[in-house]
Amino acid sequence: MEQHYGFLKNMLILITIGIWVIVLQNAGLLPQLRPTKISADQPIAIKGLVEVENTVFIKGQVDANLESINGHNKFYKDPRTGDYYVIPVTDPYE
Repeated sequence: MEQHYGFLKNMLILITIGIWVIVLQNAGLLPQLRPTKISADQPIAIKGLVEVENTVFIKGQVDANLESINGHNKFYKDPRTGDYYVIPVTDPYE
């Protein structure tokens, strides 16, 4: 019977590398590939850019600076028609 020492050696090397990757990820030395799920009861201050690829459920109130979003305070200019629209800025929690 023919022995496949090269195949066994390569498989053992791959298994060893896989185990060390998991150990180093658990130690925090390597970044994990899966996204981190965050849930908090207290407000979270986020600075910078956040990419959202799925649905976000927000319980409570979110402050939005309309001037930084579209360059105007309460108005939105449709680039296709040139018409201005008023963005509703009422507070539903009052």
